[in-house]
Amino acid sequence: MFKKLIDLYRKTIYVSRLTSVGNKKLRIFLSVILSNAAVGLDILIIVTFSTLLTEEIAYSNEAIVNLISYLSESLLILPALVVLRFLFLLIEKLNIETLSLEVAEKLRFYVMKETFTKGNLSTSDAYYYITQVSVHISSFYRSFATFLNSCLQIIGYSLFLIYTDINIFSIFFIGAMILVIPTRFLIKRGKHYQHVSFVEAKNVNSYIQRIIDNVFLIKILKTMKKEFGNFGNLLKNYTSSQTSNVTYGALNSILPTFATLFILSFLFTTSTFVKTISIEFIGVLLRLFQSLSAFNNGLNLVINSSVHVEELYKLNKQSPEIQLNNYVINNNLEHAVKIDKVNFRYFNSDENLFTDLNISFEKGAHTIITGPNGSGKSTILGLISGLYIPQTGKVSISSNKVGYIGVTPLIIEGTIKDNLLYGNDIEVDDKDILSILDKFSFSPESKNLSLDTIISNTSLSSGQMQKVSFMRSLLNNSEILLLDEATSNLDENSKKLIFDILSDKEITIINSTHTKDDFVYNYELRISVDDNNRKITIY
Repeated sequence: MFKKLIDLYRKTIYVSRLTSVGNKKLRIFLSVILSNAAVGLDILIIVTFSTLLTEEIAYSNEAIVNLISYLSESLLILPALVVLRFLFLLIEKLNIETLSLEVAEKLRFYVMKETFTKGNLSTSDAYYYITQVSVHISSFYRSFATFLNSCLQIIGYSLFLIYTDINIFSIFFIGAMILVIPTRFLIKRGKHYQHVSFVEAKNVNSYIQRIIDNVFLIKILKTMKKEFGNFGNLLKNYTSSQTSNVTYGALNSILPTFATLFILSFLFTTSTFVKTISIEFIGVLLRLFQSLSAFNNGLNLVINSSVHVEELYKLNKQSPEIQLNNYVINNNLEHAVKIDKVNFRYFNSDENLFTDLNISFEKGAHTIITGPNGSGKSTILGLISGLYIPQTGKVSISSNKVGYIGVTPLIIEGTIKDNLLYGNDIEVDDKDILSILDKFSFSPESKNLSLDTIISNTSLSSGQMQKVSFMRSLLNNSEILLLDEATSNLDENSKKLIFDILSDKEITIINSTHTKDDFVYNYELRISVDDNNRKITIY
């Protein structure tokens, strides 16, 4: 157990450095100070209320007697202490919550950059790490501050109770020690189900992406019932694991308070104890066991957050080594693209998607890539574009002018000109833009077409969006054009028009498609899968 805590501490420190949020330790320390200042005020307020109710001071220490007398006799000091306690807790809460938000912000930005540089994250993995893992890790600091606060609160309340009546306190101390056994069990089960939830959440996220990416095909083939059934089962698995996690966490957090009241109910049945227990003892005792509940809850949350800390640590330290020089641009390359002895696998995968992959793509040729879903067609495009970097082997391309058109083209909220020149680093005359718009017979719904017409992905049809992507690539003088089901939303006339235009450009086209009969092409690269082994055949 001790080794695991040391390992978690080491990983937490590493992940903490990734956040680049300053003064984290100082802010956590401030939170602890404020929270425990509130504890001192709590005790003063409880003791003062007890004195006012019983009209007796149950302490012999002269300094304490004088302080309680002063608080009891003043009409304004007690309300001022209540306000001060409120301010301490408010500042402490805002301090730790803003820290958590800042950590989430920095981590999400960091993971977004890692998605582009790591070179082996699938889209669903990248999305999950950015939207979920980063946020869960940010809550680690809040949970850790709660855990530290409750530790010191327990010490503060315990010291007061020991001073008041050590004999009665010892009974509750023994009860607290007994609680360690079920607490340890509940935390262990909670962490198990948090890990299960993590895995199930990734499965749900991946399936959402699959459904959204294939929404047209699912509707056309009328497989909604099957897909929704599978999605519903994944959601049930996730909900079930989260429910188990929440259940164990809830039991762990309420157990100390339950035990306190349970023991008190027995003690109060004995008249001797009723006479010896003071009101302030009961009040502080209840606050002590509320702190124990907070301690259990904080520890549970810290352990749960550690699942995500370990995952982010693994993303950076234990994923396959990515060598950026495995992807090169060589202007003297004989072929447009050469993939040489490439081994590639995605993050969190134990098996290579491609092993010893060797492919060459001819310059100026149109090569289509065919194969079943999941065979790796889009992955090959990702390797060619540099989105994915192989673990070993080398991908070489002859030009850095690479264009890409997918089934869901990128359309930004802006003018037609903004969209057509997005990512373009060369000067383009307005006449050239208008000329290519005319060639592509592009006309948004607005009859008054101009370069300043505002468009978005909601104002254009799917076919128009794909036309924008084709025009963008041509205006950027792309020499290698990657297509991923890029004509799926175009009618026959538009397809013919576009490929007539492309044929005049004599550029290299590498085209992943399920409908090869729609194209006139030079080569077909067919991927077949047998027992997870991929075979490449070129025709």
